[in-house]
Amino acid sequence: MAAQSAPKVVLKSTTKMSLNERFTNMLKNKQPTPVNIRASMQQQQQLASARNRRLAQQMENRPSVQAALKLKQGVCHLCGLFLLPMSINLSFSDL
Repeated sequence: MAAQSAPKVVLKSTTKMSLNERFTNMLKNKQPTPVNIRASMQQQQQLASARNRRLAQQMENRPSVQAALKLKQGVCHLCGLFLLPMSINLSFSDL
């Protein structure tokens, strides 16, 4: 059994300009205006800010994060109690 190959299809060019030339011309002619760029950047920043706020809220509502924040607050409170007498002792020893 001999494998039959599909006949080649030859397309003749219908234009005198190559794809490279066509895209090069498109890029040369298309120049974004600074106003459009600025508006686009502001819109992207607002969207990113909204997403970040939403993510921060989701993180804050996680039980593991809430537990870690409570632990940190407790440790900071204890550190403040331990540091207070030391700072008093240091101030009296300077007299």
